[in-house]
Amino acid sequence: MQQQQMKGRVAYLDVLKAFAIIAVVLYHSGFLTYGYLGVDLFLVIGGYLITHSLMKRVFGEGKSGYWRFEFSRVARLLPPLLAAGVFCMILGFFTMLPDDYENLAESVVATNGFVNNILAAITTRNYWDVVNEYKPLMHTWYVGILMQFYIIYPLLFYVAKLDKHNPRRTLITIIASLSVISLFVFFGTANAAQRFYYLPSRFFEFAVGGIIALAHKPSEDRPFHTPFVYGCYVLLLALFVVNKEFIPDNIRLVAVVAISGVLIMSGNILNNKVTGNNLIAKIGVASYSIFVWHQVLLAFYRYVLTSHFTIGTYVLYIFATGVMAWLSYRLIEQPTTAALQDAKRRRVFWALVASAFLVLTSFAAYIYMAAGVVRDIPELYVSTENRHRNMHAEYCDRGFQYDKPFETEKPHWFVIGNSFGRDFVNTIVESPIADKVEVSYTDNYKKPENAERFAKANRVFISTLGLNENLVTEIEVLCLANGLSPENLVIVGEKNFGESNGQIYAKRHQTGYFEQYIPVEDEERYIKKNQHFRELYGDRFLDMMALVSNDRGEVRVFSPDHHFISADNRHFSRGGAIYFGQLIDWSRWL
Repeated sequence: MQQQQMKGRVAYLDVLKAFAIIAVVLYHSGFLTYGYLGVDLFLVIGGYLITHSLMKRVFGEGKSGYWRFEFSRVARLLPPLLAAGVFCMILGFFTMLPDDYENLAESVVATNGFVNNILAAITTRNYWDVVNEYKPLMHTWYVGILMQFYIIYPLLFYVAKLDKHNPRRTLITIIASLSVISLFVFFGTANAAQRFYYLPSRFFEFAVGGIIALAHKPSEDRPFHTPFVYGCYVLLLALFVVNKEFIPDNIRLVAVVAISGVLIMSGNILNNKVTGNNLIAKIGVASYSIFVWHQVLLAFYRYVLTSHFTIGTYVLYIFATGVMAWLSYRLIEQPTTAALQDAKRRRVFWALVASAFLVLTSFAAYIYMAAGVVRDIPELYVSTENRHRNMHAEYCDRGFQYDKPFETEKPHWFVIGNSFGRDFVNTIVESPIADKVEVSYTDNYKKPENAERFAKANRVFISTLGLNENLVTEIEVLCLANGLSPENLVIVGEKNFGESNGQIYAKRHQTGYFEQYIPVEDEERYIKKNQHFRELYGDRFLDMMALVSNDRGEVRVFSPDHHFISADNRHFSRGGAIYFGQLIDWSRWL
């Protein structure tokens, strides 16, 4: 059997961690569709290792308290995050638009408090949303869920310790029971964000590693034959690499967790010169620093330069990630480990960490409260003199002011939809016909009180994210039920203005800045879907994208008076609403 490459480490586990972090990096780089499952491998290994550590701390001779364990976990996780946070806030100061810088500041605060998973579940909600590719700290949701596990998991050991006869058996029973509950939560939760980001639906992954650590005895148990173990190894890698949709994503995840458990129990077979290779294991040793820095560099590259990569770009990215991870490991992780071994150095370490935490968190909180505005942005009607919280959402949310019955004798226009509907309300209000019609808005067309609005409406407009034929049919039926012909129903197409304005803003000192066009985020979803709706609904369909598209299918970024059409690439800025208010031929419906 190959020797462990350094004290306290097991080579074959570090090799597994190396494969996990490589899979995650390749996933975020756009290469590996299921590379994100590397995180699930990390969770199983983490549960296994931390259970061994807690057994020594709580039940062993060198017993240590709960808070000492918590501080050791914070010392392990927080310093690289602080370094990454400082890097992001400095670079973001010079490169980011206000809304994006505000979101970054919010993420820094949440990351420092180990709650970025909760923030992501509340805000972005969808891990796979393309906007996440431009968020430098989107990946720290994993660190949040990890720390939350570290806070709760040790308490189970102290509960089990109350059993003076067989605390290990009691502990296994508790963990196994919670694991079953967690598995039910994972499969039974309809909310995808809660299933992905919250600990209750992830606990079973940690628990698999934990139960193995408690029940499996490597010196005595050899539960699997060598061919089976290597077959599982190949299958694990295949689950990362092979893109076959006939395997449901949830089943694939559970399969990764189960196979990870098999491999963890197979150290007697895998701790050799191939699957325990010391060179590959070194990647696993530094996997945390690699994890912290890879998305930071990737997001800023996408935000400032381009989301299109060449072979040379990938080589440069891998090199830069390796350098930053090596510096982080050598200058932060290793010194942290050394400092915690000495009382005097430990005090200095905590003083530095506390100072960095307070300064960074306070600065990020200040930027967040200032709505990310650090300079005047005339393109967005933004200046440092009028910055305040929620200023970026205020304009779109202004549509809620029109959620009321019709009150005048003007033509009645009833707008239905989510935030895209409020966008359309703004477009009407900013248009030359604003004084000629009365607008009423709702984000819930099923409310009984809306029957009166349908009955009084001269026109009904559907403008919503998630537009589909069933929704149109449902509202046509409501129109008929309230005496309005479906011919008076106008379907407003969805809109998209690229993936990020960061690449546009980075060229603000170049000639032709205001003449830029940008590719649509998802041509299948927007361009082709709009073509389908034009064919289906004819003159009743308003194709918003066609109004600002060129022959290549790209869309304008700025209005003729040099204002961003959209601040977030989906919703209108004030400049965008004014511009579209001028472009649309409103006489069709007056």
